[in-house]
Order: sequence, then C-alpha cells, then structure tokens
Amino acid sequence: MGQRTGKRGKKRREHNRLIYETLHTDPRIHLKDLSKILRVNRNAATRILREAFEDGYVLKPQVRKRSYANLKEYVYFVNCPYPHGLYKEYSEDTRVSYHAVMAGFANMWVVSNEEIDIEGDVIVKGVRSDYHVPLAPDRPWKRAMQNMLKKVEDFNPDEYESKGTIKTHWHEPVAWDEEDEAMYREFKYNGREPLTPIMKKHLISSDKIYKFLRSLPERCTVFTRYFPKSIMHYDSYLFMFQTDYEDFIIDVFSELPTPPISFKVSDVLFLYANVDRSSVRRVGLDMYDVSQLHIPLLVDNLLQKGAIKRASDSIVKYAWQKNL
Repeated sequence: MGQRTGKRGKKRREHNRLIYETLHTDPRIHLKDLSKILRVNRNAATRILREAFEDGYVLKPQVRKRSYANLKEYVYFVNCPYPHGLYKEYSEDTRVSYHAVMAGFANMWVVSNEEIDIEGDVIVKGVRSDYHVPLAPDRPWKRAMQNMLKKVEDFNPDEYESKGTIKTHWHEPVAWDEEDEAMYREFKYNGREPLTPIMKKHLISSDKIYKFLRSLPERCTVFTRYFPKSIMHYDSYLFMFQTDYEDFIIDVFSELPTPPISFKVSDVLFLYANVDRSSVRRVGLDMYDVSQLHIPLLVDNLLQKGAIKRASDSIVKYAWQKNL
C-alpha cells in the first residue's frame, strides 16, 4: 500500500508540475490539449486540474494591469498605531484593491487605484512598476538555496549588466475602455473563466472579448504560481531591497521553487515570496547556530558583497484582495 501511495504521490507531483509549466505558457489551454500533455482522458484532466487548484499546488492564472499612465496603481507601505482597525476601514474602501497587515518593516500594505491620504508613518509610497513573475525551476528547496548562495558568492559588480527585467510605462497611455475594465475584473483572479457568461453578463461581443485576450500580454501581466508542497506549507514574506543591481537580485530569487513576484515602488525593489518556513524562522528552539536560516544568511551575504545597500522584510499576516 505504501509503495502505491508513493507512486500516486509522485504521479500527482508530475501532473502538478506539468500543469504549472503549461499554464505559464498558455493560461487558457483547452482541456483536450491539456489532457494530451498529461496523457490522460479529458475527464481525468478536468479532475487533476481542479485538484491542483483546490489543494493549492497551482494557482489559477491571474491578470494584473501593467503600469500604463491610465492604468496606474498606487502602493503604500506604512506603520500605523493600530493596523487591524485600519484594515477594517480599507475593507470597505472601493479605491483600495488590496491591503494586508504585516509584521516587519511596515505593518500595513495598501494598493489603491488612486492616490489616497493614509494614516501613519509612510515607509515607501508611489506608483508601482509592472510585475515580474518568473517560471520557477523544478528543484528541491535545499538545492535552490545552494544555487542562490553560490550566485551571491560569485557576484562581481564589474560584470553586472542591466537587463531591464522590471518594466514601467508610467508616461504611456494604452487603449482601455469600460468593456476592457469589466473583462479585466472577470479575469483578474481566474484567467480561465468561461467566455460566454462574461459576454452575456456585460453584453460584450465575441470579437471584443477575443481582442481583449489577444492583447493581454501587452496590456497586462499574466501569471500563475506553483507550490510543490501546496501553498499552506509556505510563509508569505515581502522583501524590500535598495540596490543598484536589481536584475541580479531578481535572478537570485528566481531560483526559488515557488515563483516570487517582483515589482518596484519609488526606486525600491520588492519581492513577494512564499518561502519554506525553516529557511526564514524557527519557533521554540534555542538558536545558537543560525546557519540553517538560509534566507537571512543569503541577505547578509548580499549586504557583505555590496549587491544591496539595505534590506528589510515583513511577514504577511493576513490580506484582502478585491475584484477592482
């Protein structure tokens, strides 16, 4: 029985990885095509995909606006006296599309569709860049940490070349009307939503919705994320870096088997990552040797190598995202 269970577990992991890699390339792939990739019939492919989503191994493809002049989002990181009370207020604020209570360099993270007056001491605020989400490599966490530490060890600032990984379009408008906005909100948290109900709900033509989908890579960032042990086994951290070598930092963190989300606000680099708990913190232990806390050690090495000027992090305690 144990061997069969092990084989089933291995097959499930293979399926989850295939689903992730496929959706990264083709978020709206048809089930008949996905079933061929998984080498199962269509009914089995439907079940496997549903379980991958429901159990938190793969997130449904999501859509986020790029930073065009008429699609800007404003981001605030703040320390306020009582974030839980402010959290309740922002839950009702239709200008705020995302907000989170954190512990670390800031205790409140707010994303708004317009500039707002915000309570507390502002740590960083500004218009965000585009998001960047890499394809996560298929490797164990320990191997990823080894690769990351090796890259930092070998870092030479004289050999650094900027790749412009994170894009901004702050001074460029893009075509975007009320129908685009309605479709965006439908697809924001699930890029695989069926089309017919959306067309009927918003009285949108098939030409318009297919044009919207074709233009998504230009006007929006489309991504999915992968969690080999399911998302519940990782802690959500937001890392803040001041650096002259942002592409190198992004490249280092792209080694993680759980893909981080990178973006910039006011020339500060942020990486939102779901990380293995044992790599960041330990609870209930007398920590004499911290060498097993891989990510703090990694950040310390980055500071020593001069790859970053300053680093802070916050753990996300809870958050709310609205379909705005």
